[in-house]
Amino acid sequence: MWYRAVLLIHILAGIAWLGGGLTIEVTQQRALNAGGRAAFDRVRRDLAWADTWLAIPAPLLVVATGIAMVLSGPGWRFSQTWIWMTIAILIAYQVLAFTVGARLYRRLETGDGEPQGGDAGISLLRLSRLLLLMLVAIVALMVFRPG
Repeated sequence: MWYRAVLLIHILAGIAWLGGGLTIEVTQQRALNAGGRAAFDRVRRDLAWADTWLAIPAPLLVVATGIAMVLSGPGWRFSQTWIWMTIAILIAYQVLAFTVGARLYRRLETGDGEPQGGDAGISLLRLSRLLLLMLVAIVALMVFRPG
């Protein structure tokens, strides 16, 4: 019963992480297309709450529950191909998010002398797409479980 409860939390947190990221990405792109850079910046600021309530807790829950399931689950081992590949992608995701993403957010906030942050917003959208693809790859690994 405990394992299934942890699995449920893991799946729900994964849905929040991927679904929230996709929703934010689409909303920001639509704002950029419809209203230009000013609309993009306004939407980005309006969605800042999502960083606090989605972008931080959901991945933490996914990782914590994933580790708990491997440690206590039926037949799971960190040496299994799909698990270590998932961990590798998660590490790459975090490195990109906390290095490139953080630098782009700083550029957006300060503007670096460019109106509305210059190309930082566009670069952030591109990074967001890459990160979403990485999450889809993780979901695929969990579904197909290669190796």
